[in-house]
Amino acid sequence: MKNLKIHTMKKLYYRITIFALFFIAIQVNPNHVFAQEVNSRKPFVGHFYLQPNAGISQYYGDINENDFWNKYYKPGFGLIMGCQASPAFSMRGQFLKSTLYSERNDQNLILNSDLWDASFNLTLNINELFAKYNEKRFINIYLFSGIGLTSFTSKLEDKTTGEITNEHPSAQTELFAPIGLGASIRLNPTFSLNLEYGDHITFNDNTLDFSDNLKKRDHYSYASVGLNIKLCAKDRDNDGVKDKKDLCREIPGKIEFSGCPDTDNDGITDIEDTCPEIAGSMEFKGCPDTDGDRIPDQEDACPTVAGKKETKGCPDTDGDGVIDSEDLWPTVFGLAKFAGVPDTDGDGIPDNTDPCKDVKGPAQFMGCPDTDTDGIPDNKDNCPDEAGVAANNGCPAIIIGAVMQKTVYFDTDAWVALAKYIIEMNEIAAYMNEHPEAVISIAGHADARESVEYNLRLSEKRADYVISYLQKKGMKSVNIDKKFFGKSKPVADNNTAKGRTLNRRVEIRITR
Repeated sequence: MKNLKIHTMKKLYYRITIFALFFIAIQVNPNHVFAQEVNSRKPFVGHFYLQPNAGISQYYGDINENDFWNKYYKPGFGLIMGCQASPAFSMRGQFLKSTLYSERNDQNLILNSDLWDASFNLTLNINELFAKYNEKRFINIYLFSGIGLTSFTSKLEDKTTGEITNEHPSAQTELFAPIGLGASIRLNPTFSLNLEYGDHITFNDNTLDFSDNLKKRDHYSYASVGLNIKLCAKDRDNDGVKDKKDLCREIPGKIEFSGCPDTDNDGITDIEDTCPEIAGSMEFKGCPDTDGDRIPDQEDACPTVAGKKETKGCPDTDGDGVIDSEDLWPTVFGLAKFAGVPDTDGDGIPDNTDPCKDVKGPAQFMGCPDTDTDGIPDNKDNCPDEAGVAANNGCPAIIIGAVMQKTVYFDTDAWVALAKYIIEMNEIAAYMNEHPEAVISIAGHADARESVEYNLRLSEKRADYVISYLQKKGMKSVNIDKKFFGKSKPVADNNTAKGRTLNRRVEIRITR
């Protein structure tokens, strides 16, 4: 008999353990769909509950061909009344009414048993072993066990003839031990759906089925679905306002606000207060307006300084649309794209970086003009109306020992001088006709847009062109010093159009 009990209990605990481990794994995994936010936890409130249920029962014992399974099941119904004294433990009484049925073909027997039972159980909420209490947890897994009394009337029939071979003359009573597993699925604060599986192990082995076989102990299971109804939890948040009148049943509040809290004590309940942690006014739905600009702090980018609505509550002293904290010139009307700095001459260079803020100029000269287009801005050009060179501060180059000097300019890739420089070449020719003993220097130059070899040839052609022109005008001198440098001696920046124009040149000077 002792081995029989151990054998039966091992199988029972094995089945319950599989279900328990599965549901525990669901609860422990923080990424599971049933995981709850810590912030939603509320204090536990003890309560009573009712749990009507319905399900199916199955018999296990000697009149069962299988060792631990019976394909014959019957409906049953029951009622549970309990008290949830703490998040982990509850006490409950359970009543069950059902019928047991089984067939044993090898013995040609049919068992019918009409029974009811009553038991007292203790339950253990497994979730509470792994996580803190959470009233809104979607599913709670629990174990239950206890002691009970069952009353039944059984009979055995011959399966072939239908003849009754044994039956109880009256109801029999017997002690049993219930043990099982349940899952409570929360529907709302009052109702939950409970799924349970429990095994009822009888203390005697021959009463229920008239057979005493040491290999199989008489027991029966009950799998059910029940609706758990929470009772006597009239003030769940313990704030002194009954649930029927409590507009915030889950959160402790104040009586004057029908049970709703007012955390910042501004006379506006938290559920209506946009800023529940900071005292405010009704005008701004409970939010403050610290600077008094009629823009609530949570919408005010500058909550401590009065400002304008169009600048999100920040001041804009000069009215240029740039708030003072971001305006480089907060007292002068300026442009948003220049952080509030004006552009007086409209050349796209803000006044704070434009040394010529009253005269329009290009960006390459920081907003200053270059009137003579010699690549030197007027503010740095000592001869702003006459093209010159940087070495002479924008004035024409000074050639030591020169009696006369001229510069002739050319178009791109051309070696014939621009027409407007014919006058300069005529002046040179006239002087040389009068002073045939004079020495004349002709130096050709090019910009940097072609190769070194190409520009050397081009600069030589330009020098040859000038010499040929002067000779056609009557110059007889044989004291001609011809040079050509290509792009090696620029007088201006080759990265700009104006600079390249000044570099396409022939320099002429007359010395004795």
